[in-house]
Amino acid sequence: MKKTIVSLMIVALAFVFVGGVSADVNAVTPSTNDINITNGWAHVNEVSVDVGEVTLEFVSTRTFWSCFEYRTDGDTSQVIGVNPNTNVTDGLYPYYCQNNNSSTHTIYANEYVETRMVFGAETDERFDWTRFDVIPLSKDLCKKDGWKEYFRPDGSSFKNQGDCIQYVNTGK
Repeated sequence: MKKTIVSLMIVALAFVFVGGVSADVNAVTPSTNDINITNGWAHVNEVSVDVGEVTLEFVSTRTFWSCFEYRTDGDTSQVIGVNPNTNVTDGLYPYYCQNNNSSTHTIYANEYVETRMVFGAETDERFDWTRFDVIPLSKDLCKKDGWKEYFRPDGSSFKNQGDCIQYVNTGK
C-alpha cells in the first residue's frame, strides 16, 4: 500500500514539474491546451524553463487567427482592456495572435506564467488558464555576479547583488 501511494505521489509531482498544468473545460472554454495538442489545434508549447523565465511557443495550425493571452504569477492587475469575447468578464490580458504559424516568446515571472485562448480560433478550441512554472530566483543565485543574469517579471535588470537579494526577500 505504501509503495502505491509513494508511486502515485511521484507521478503527480513529475507531471507538475515536466510542463504546464491544464485547466478544466467549461461552457466558455470547452477544450484544454493538452486536448488541442492532441487534436492538432492551436496550442502553447513549453520550449524551455529557466530561473525567473519560461519560453513558450504559441502555435496556430490553421488559416485563421488564434489569440493567446498570458499573465504572470496570477497577477490580475495585468489586464489591458475589455476582452473581445463577451463571455469572458475578467478582462483582456497581454496577448499574441497567430495565423497558421507560430512565434516563440520568453516571459519573465517569479513563480509561473499562465496562458489561455478565449478569442480567435474556433470556439471548440478555446481553453482556460494553463500554468507553466519557472525556476524561482534565490538569494544564492544573486551572488557571484548572478544578479547580472536574471530579471524581474517586467524585464528590468538588477542594479547590484543587494538589489537582487532585496527583490528575492520582498518582491520589490
